[in-house]
Amino acid sequence: MSKDIYRETFSHVRSSYEFNMEDFEKMKTKKAFPLKKGLIAAAVAAVVAALGITASATGFFGLSDLVMPEEDPRYGSYLTLQGYAGSPESKAVEEYLNGGLSLEEAAAKYGLKAQTRCEDLQYGELMALQGGELFDARHDRSGCYIYENGAFGLDGTYALGDGKTLDYQLVRSVKGSVVDNMLYLGDPAEYEQWNIDVGGRTLALALGAEKALVIADLGDSFATVNVLAGTSGAEGTPALTRDSLEEFAKSFNWGILAVVAKPELPSAPPEVRYGAGVELLPEYIDEEQSFQVKLAGWDKVWFISYRPTPEFGDMRFFLSKDKKVSDYEFTPVCNDNASVSVAAVSFEDFTGMGVGDVLVLLDYEREAGAGYRDVRLFRYAGEGEFVLEPGIGEAMRQASADPEPTVADVRKFCKSYFTEGMRQDPERVTDQVAASLAIQEGRKRLVIEAIGRKGPYDERWGIREIRIYENSASGEPVQVINVREAQGFVNGIYVGYTEAPRREGTMTALDLNLDGFCDLGVQAGMEEDAPCYYWFWDNDAGKFEYGITLRNAEVRDGQIVECYKANEGASDYVYNTYEPDGKGGLRLVKSETSGHGDGAEANDYRGILAYLQSQDYEPLYLRYGLFDLTGDGTPELIAGYGHYEADAEAGVWSMDTGRLEKLGSFDMAHSLLYVVDGKLTRLMGQMGYEVVSRIGYNGVEVTQTEISNRLLGEEEDYQTFPESLEMVEDSDLSLLEKAGIQ
Repeated sequence: MSKDIYRETFSHVRSSYEFNMEDFEKMKTKKAFPLKKGLIAAAVAAVVAALGITASATGFFGLSDLVMPEEDPRYGSYLTLQGYAGSPESKAVEEYLNGGLSLEEAAAKYGLKAQTRCEDLQYGELMALQGGELFDARHDRSGCYIYENGAFGLDGTYALGDGKTLDYQLVRSVKGSVVDNMLYLGDPAEYEQWNIDVGGRTLALALGAEKALVIADLGDSFATVNVLAGTSGAEGTPALTRDSLEEFAKSFNWGILAVVAKPELPSAPPEVRYGAGVELLPEYIDEEQSFQVKLAGWDKVWFISYRPTPEFGDMRFFLSKDKKVSDYEFTPVCNDNASVSVAAVSFEDFTGMGVGDVLVLLDYEREAGAGYRDVRLFRYAGEGEFVLEPGIGEAMRQASADPEPTVADVRKFCKSYFTEGMRQDPERVTDQVAASLAIQEGRKRLVIEAIGRKGPYDERWGIREIRIYENSASGEPVQVINVREAQGFVNGIYVGYTEAPRREGTMTALDLNLDGFCDLGVQAGMEEDAPCYYWFWDNDAGKFEYGITLRNAEVRDGQIVECYKANEGASDYVYNTYEPDGKGGLRLVKSETSGHGDGAEANDYRGILAYLQSQDYEPLYLRYGLFDLTGDGTPELIAGYGHYEADAEAGVWSMDTGRLEKLGSFDMAHSLLYVVDGKLTRLMGQMGYEVVSRIGYNGVEVTQTEISNRLLGEEEDYQTFPESLEMVEDSDLSLLEKAGIQ
């Protein structure tokens, strides 16, 4: 069986359980529902005529009774495998699949129970539970899985009379509950459908070109058999006929399948939140140094100290919540050949960021040599993450001769280590501010103080907050500015700090918005084009307010100009010009891109393509497409170029005014372009991280607005969209000719 056919058929049954393609091909006993729940695009399936009407009401039982009213633009219509469309079970799963509710919330809304506990079992165990054979001897009795309410699924093969075999997948759901399953159909109108009677039960059969279905309402349960073959006999599968599908349907013991029996599942193992599984053994848990605490990002949780094991020769620390253990190990540092014990654990704000960190003091004793105490501080990094603070143990050893520091010692040391004052040329900065504010009658002199620290390994400095005083840096500040105001979650030398290569360059003072009052700027990166955050002085409020982030900004002839590279590694430069907006801020009035890759001598699209071909770009990235980005009916040229994947970009040229003009550019590294809802859309995917952005034009510059981002799971694929932007090689002028562009 080919993997492509598998993906187009069997893999369209969804579940939250993992599946390995190679295991399936070898017919190992593993559950085989690989795809996880996702968003189903809203599009009415025209073939659905009688949703929610049961067989008893129509006299015919078929796909029209089962298919959902919305379809996926990639794969067409789908079934929830929970029964009739319009039933509470089917409605609940539909809402869950559309992303509006969790499975538990959707089940509760319709008075149902969500089933999430699932275990593998052998066919013999399932047969004993059901009370007999589920099918005749022509079936290969595969392994299967079962939920706590008796819903189950299995994979199997069936030997047809002509010696050929069918691969199939059986799902038996239980009414009154829901599980995370679905099945894509494509277009239901392309299936031949009919009913047969087997043992007094009406079965619905559907035969398509590449797959077939057998569906049965069993009273308290509902069964769907997904057959990996159809009338075409594609890719080595048998060519099914009505007779062969009926033969297959009659080989099941539907009376046995209708029995709903709940299994006695073994106690659930600890659930793992990250990475490989961890099952904690009681004999290694240090109960005296394990505590129930409230941690940032976790709320109430058990902090578990775990002694060295034969596999790992150092202490580890885990979090357990609701009796579920995470393999969150707090970045262990392995010290082999040493006995170790926990001297102390403390949960408090050591870094001065206003949230609790985790301090662990460990005592080591070598077989030969004196023991020592290690200081491990895991500072909070946001979103439930704690990261090891490097170098703090060594810094403490250099600052103090005490070989066994206490929690109080660490607390005292951290107060200066994390909150070092960074007054950078206070006279220069405050004199500028004082001069700018001198026109305010009675205004006192301002003193500006930056609070930050030096990085652990090199000359990197970062600011956490800015304190503004009147007259002198004593007493309570009249204003405290947190640098996170600039862009939410600043992550420089440390989370919550900016980053700059020099202490004296971390903060500047200038009248950026040209209102006669001095503003404050804070450098936020090490690179040449690093952004700078600016806080404008609000004269009415008597304080600084965050205003704008610019790169390499200068005041020139009553305008503010910023200049930066269009993309990392690129040679194009962007020049943005701003003017005061009359409200204390700035507004963009012009944006230009120039430099290598500009094609300044060209006067039409063909000239740009010829120019790009003449440059030293990698041919793999020289591609172009046409799209009306400005919305005036004339398509713009979207031309990609780059020396390698990481620096690939796309320039946008326009002929709207009758003359060639470059509107700007955007990043194309690791990216594809689509047209979604009539908008140019960029999908970037790299190392399991996906970002979807909308490319537009605001009349001044090309814009890029992030729509979504996500980190993919191990079995997840990057998403695709139905309509790609057609892109061809720069030497292929067919797109221009087709669009009538000379």
